[in-house]
Amino acid sequence: MYKGATMITMLWLTFFTVAGCSNDSNTSNREEEGPEPNPTPVVGEVSVILTTSDQTALLNELPNKLPFSDEEGDLTISLDDNQSLQTIDGFGAALTGSAASLLRNNTEALNMLFGDTGIALSYVRLTVGSSDFNTNGSYTYNDISGVEDLNLSAFSIDEDKQDNNPVIPTAKAILGINDDMGFMASPWSPPAWMKRNRSLNGGSLNPEYYEVYANYLIKYLMAYQEEGILINTITVQNEPMHESPSYPTMKMEASEQAEFIGEYFGPVLASSGLSTSIVGYDHNFRVDEDPEYPITLLDHPEASKYTNAIAYHAYGGTPNDISKVTQRFPEAEIHFTEQSGIQNEGTTFGGELDFFMKNVFMGTLRRGARTVLLWNLALDENAGPQNGGCEVCRGVLTVTNGGTITKNVEYYMLGHFSKYVRPGARVIVTNELTGILENVAFKNPDGSIVLVVYNSSNTEGSQKLKVNVGNKGFTYMLPKGALVTFKWN
Repeated sequence: MYKGATMITMLWLTFFTVAGCSNDSNTSNREEEGPEPNPTPVVGEVSVILTTSDQTALLNELPNKLPFSDEEGDLTISLDDNQSLQTIDGFGAALTGSAASLLRNNTEALNMLFGDTGIALSYVRLTVGSSDFNTNGSYTYNDISGVEDLNLSAFSIDEDKQDNNPVIPTAKAILGINDDMGFMASPWSPPAWMKRNRSLNGGSLNPEYYEVYANYLIKYLMAYQEEGILINTITVQNEPMHESPSYPTMKMEASEQAEFIGEYFGPVLASSGLSTSIVGYDHNFRVDEDPEYPITLLDHPEASKYTNAIAYHAYGGTPNDISKVTQRFPEAEIHFTEQSGIQNEGTTFGGELDFFMKNVFMGTLRRGARTVLLWNLALDENAGPQNGGCEVCRGVLTVTNGGTITKNVEYYMLGHFSKYVRPGARVIVTNELTGILENVAFKNPDGSIVLVVYNSSNTEGSQKLKVNVGNKGFTYMLPKGALVTFKWN
């Protein structure tokens, strides 16, 4: 998580002030309260799934399918499924220790998140050791006091199996629902004895331990694989330009990350027989301390042998910052790996929907993102359990200490993509209508087409949009501030 509650709150409150959002509830759970069913549904070809900012529709699949017709609309979105872009790896959020403690043995919540009757999330981010969301405090897999363990003889992932930190059991339960689940892993800190400040909180990696830290990450990947959890992708440091005195973090300059990947971790991973790929950076669209960080990494002669992938968060900068990288490195893989919803007096359902659609979903998918991952899969009613970090963060689900489950706006936003866009889908070309109808389209492996549109215009009432697909088309009246997914074969 990037910085603390103050920074995140300032970011969102600034956005809500500009957007002028109303005070909608942000934790409604009312899929059943959508538009009244039509007793005689129209037989068409295009399925319509709708979420409105006033929450009268929440991921509702409408009973009437749309027919293809020659009717005109006020605005046109044209799809070209012959022009495909990046492949989608998946959509999801993070299984932190806190999320795992709330989801373990919670069949109802797990099926809401991963089951076909829920939103069918397809990618999960894991923390390598603890983060700012754990129930058992701060730890790594090689915590020894006052000495070094160059052979990593004390290495153990048992902490991830504890009753109060059931990351591995919960990950296995997720695989029991979907055995094709993708996993990304990100460390918040190496063991303290490897760092210059000898603390999990802040500091930097001592270069004399680069080799042993590379081996530490390999042992993690192998240990998880032995548990039946294959890590598809790994970043080498979460938010490498951020340090905190209150929870595990580590500063890692671009030159340091490039050296570590190019001369240590990359070579040992390549010779390990593991299929895991390395993703670099894993920080905001832009960090003022080093706005050229991703370019420095991809331009490094050794690091570039082992990674061409960059991961982003949205706590600073804008999605346009991705374009600066992809213009320089057109073949670069892009991932979006973290953004948390928040809960405070300024939070609204419509405001969150607007921010996430513009900055997290449409903003990154139209710029090459293969994954879109949010922060905690679940938190409790007190925005926890916390481990020294964000005090206003909200999970995709809220699971109270009494067992009540609430689907938050993040749930519905993810569902518009994850339930209908499957891993292996390709993004296909559509025209941009930025600031009016944010949109992105996909072609699934089974040949079905999915178009997601968000009405971000300031025009009151609904926008009549026309969707053109080759020589066919259909129209739809999309309410202001509403999100819709269209799907057809």
